[in-house]
Amino acid sequence: MPKEWVDAKICDVDKSSLTELSSVKVARDTQNHVKLAELAKQTSNLYLYKVGNVVVQFDYLHNGRTVNDMFALMVQASM
Repeated sequence: MPKEWVDAKICDVDKSSLTELSSVKVARDTQNHVKLAELAKQTSNLYLYKVGNVVVQFDYLHNGRTVNDMFALMVQASM
C-alpha cells in the first residue's frame, strides 16, 4: 500500500478524488475476511472514502479479528 494512503489527512484531501463508499463491493475469502487486494482495485485510497459530501477515514488492524469478534469481546467485558 502506498505510504501516502496511510498518512493522508482528511483536511488535506480533495474530496473529488475519493471513492464513494456506497459504490464499493466488498469481497470476502472463505474465512469471511475482506480481500484488501480486491478492495484496492475499486478505490483511490483504502483509508479515505466519501459518503455523500463527508470524508470518512478507516483504519485496519491486521490481527485476524473481525468487527464482530471485537464487539463480542466488548460485550463480554462489560458483563
